[in-house]
Amino acid sequence: MSFSFARPEWLWLLLALPVLWAVTLRSRRQFGRARWAVVQGLRTLAWTLVTLALAEPELRRKVDDLAVVFVVDGSASVGSAGEAAALAYVRTALDAAGSHDVSGVVRFGGDAMIERGLAEKLEVDGFETRPSPHQSDLAAGLRLAAALLPGDRTRRLVLLTDGEQTRGDAASQALLAADQELELLVVPLDGQDAPEVLVEDVIAPPKVEVDETYEVKVVARADLDTDGILRLYRNEQSLGEMPVHLEAGRAKTLSFRQTAPDAGLVRYRAQLEVAPGADGLPQNNVGVATVQVAGRPKLLLVERDLPQADHLAAALRGSGFEVDVVSTAELPADLPRMRSYAAIVLSDLAAYVTPQPTQEALESYVRDLGRGLMMVGGDESFGVGGWYKTPVERALPVRMDISDKSRFPQLGMVISLDKSCSMGGGFGSKLGMAKEAGIRTAELLADRDYMGLNTFDGAASWVTPLAKLEGRRDQVQSDIASIRSGGGTDIYPAVDAAIKALRQTDAAVRHIVLISDGDTMPGDYQTLITGGNKHDHVTLTAVATGADANTQTMKDFAKWGGGNFYLVVDKTQIPAIFTREALLASKSFLVEEPFVPALAEPSELTRGVRGVPELGGYVVTEAKPRSTVAMVVPPKADDPEGTRDPLLVHGRYGLGRSVAFTSDTKARWAKDWVGTESYERLFVQTARFLVGSDEDADGVDVNVEIREGELFVAVDALEVSGGFRNFLQGEARIVAPDLTVHPLPLRQVGPGRYEAQLPVDQDGSWMVGVQLLDGESVVGQGIAEAVQPYSPEFRRKGAGRALLAELQRLGTPGTLAEPALAFARPPVPREVPRPLWAWFVGLAGLVWLLDAAARRLDFGQDPRAVTARMTEAATP
Repeated sequence: MSFSFARPEWLWLLLALPVLWAVTLRSRRQFGRARWAVVQGLRTLAWTLVTLALAEPELRRKVDDLAVVFVVDGSASVGSAGEAAALAYVRTALDAAGSHDVSGVVRFGGDAMIERGLAEKLEVDGFETRPSPHQSDLAAGLRLAAALLPGDRTRRLVLLTDGEQTRGDAASQALLAADQELELLVVPLDGQDAPEVLVEDVIAPPKVEVDETYEVKVVARADLDTDGILRLYRNEQSLGEMPVHLEAGRAKTLSFRQTAPDAGLVRYRAQLEVAPGADGLPQNNVGVATVQVAGRPKLLLVERDLPQADHLAAALRGSGFEVDVVSTAELPADLPRMRSYAAIVLSDLAAYVTPQPTQEALESYVRDLGRGLMMVGGDESFGVGGWYKTPVERALPVRMDISDKSRFPQLGMVISLDKSCSMGGGFGSKLGMAKEAGIRTAELLADRDYMGLNTFDGAASWVTPLAKLEGRRDQVQSDIASIRSGGGTDIYPAVDAAIKALRQTDAAVRHIVLISDGDTMPGDYQTLITGGNKHDHVTLTAVATGADANTQTMKDFAKWGGGNFYLVVDKTQIPAIFTREALLASKSFLVEEPFVPALAEPSELTRGVRGVPELGGYVVTEAKPRSTVAMVVPPKADDPEGTRDPLLVHGRYGLGRSVAFTSDTKARWAKDWVGTESYERLFVQTARFLVGSDEDADGVDVNVEIREGELFVAVDALEVSGGFRNFLQGEARIVAPDLTVHPLPLRQVGPGRYEAQLPVDQDGSWMVGVQLLDGESVVGQGIAEAVQPYSPEFRRKGAGRALLAELQRLGTPGTLAEPALAFARPPVPREVPRPLWAWFVGLAGLVWLLDAAARRLDFGQDPRAVTARMTEAATP
């Protein structure tokens, strides 16, 4: 053992003792000589103890026990082979641990995680943590591992990595570790040693004008002389290919001359193809760049009946809009494909033919990118199109259901559900989706409506008997959720029981929704279903599930029952079909009666609109709070106090805008209106509202880029005169490739400059919508895109070995080839300090108490004299 001071500079305070003695010399007359000497000695001792405590005395002892943390690289560049090698190394090394040694494991990639906490006799059978593989942050792994190590033993970090750092500064962290008396040992893991070919970058101007000519440059590199084919795509449409020859170790730039075709975001993708043996990592053979093309806004019109789209498209094109008209099947499936449009119009489009990911993308398109969305009515739109409780309903300014259903006829509805093995079981199965659909149906129906659900496999049984929903809605939903799959399939008993139950009710509308694959036991279904429809007014809709369903049988059921037939290949369509059927069955959500629209709240959409003729129908909806109802369906003449259903409603959602027009824009309900001046004025003004005013983008420049694992958003806001716009509030809504949304405040960092940043943990398109506000007023909006085509782990820089050599120089020289050496005793045992300052503080406090006692009490005086004085003083 040895004794030392951690802060010896405080010992200079001992030189102040003569000053202390001089100050207390004046009190010598107050005490006797002996008593003064005691007081002086105690004060001197107390001062000395306090000074020694400030100098932090330590008793240092040598320790032989080890604390070892293995810091294991879990990034993509290491790969499965590197992970297996690291696991084998750690397991072998742990066999050499001493009986009192402790060890732990930390894994790192883009972040760092504790795989195993410090413990004696640690066992590791496999790695369970999964840090983000898209980055290598060695510094984060070292930092977390160092924090785990205790201070009472020799501390050691064993780093297992290929050294391909993409984030952080491992060398600086190694220096900090050395200052903390940590040993750093390095174990190299073999990365990808095969010859490499990669697309390093795709370079294009961030902004151009329509019809402007510009160049797209592709930078490629190869380790060896390589021949290949380079293909270029614009918005996933091939622009052609060219042969390329790459020289070993040299980057080559290839240029493509382009002309901006339309306004919006345009994405270029370059794909390099070479012989398999010449490329170790084909993942990095792609590059992406995005160009913002300024020009006339482009709209997308999605129409179920394509020829009927001409009326609206012609009106919009005549006012300067670019309009793409597509069928339902051509609706862009994801956000990157929607991004080039300023607004999307869904005309008579049903939810059950629109995949769930596309619906989620439409919501994000409005909420996060600040774009416009409009839904136009028809018999497959709004609630009767199955849009209840969908992401698109959240984005629109209307609800697909209404609160007051008292004006609708009473409905009796039975769901007959196939629960045989072919329907599957559990969340996400066909049965699971059908259960969710049943629960939604129970939400939609009114208290006075009848609802029941029976299931069938080899036999039929009631899960929830047919009865009014009043007072039992929660129980019905709970019963539906409890359904489990069973055995074979016999549809007849279930349909028979449903018809008999509906016959006993007083419901004005009686309806069965049958869901099955149609493979059933034989029976006289035609007589059963036709008789129920003819004599008991029971309609039946058939939902066939699966590509292998007996569609002919299910079509016959629907024909005999006077209902609809649906073939469901995508099980996520089931809830939309059920909600559509629930609203259609009520026979009141789809109104096909003539009416003349009436203006309601003042709105920029209806400014100057006069003389709207009679329309032939609409879909009943309910306006959401804080939306603007610009036009309504007036009450009937015989009921002037009746309901005024919304016809044209608009509002904001997130950063974007949305509109609902519950009648149609084609020659069915609007046959007398199409082609008129008021028709064109209304829908042109609506389109301008959806895309925003031209001033929305003026003076707002949005730039987005990904560097070193971070997404950087920079927004410049300028006045029309060129001055800076300061002190604005702003938000950037960042949409990750998996559609998760990260709303971030924009902070001002300079004159007119606002920024935000976010770690990038996924490959693909990162879309950013930006909005700037001055108080409550929107002063600017914009969108931009940055693409990470492949993980930075595959952008091999070749600097891994150099970094490992630097870490070995800063830590323990050499590499740790033998696993057992991870627990080798150090040649010079570490001296662990044991602080003693608390003892000195305690002793100083005790001495101060003795000093106070010595000054206050005279221990040499006769006790009887003291008692006499006290008694005399107390006598009255």
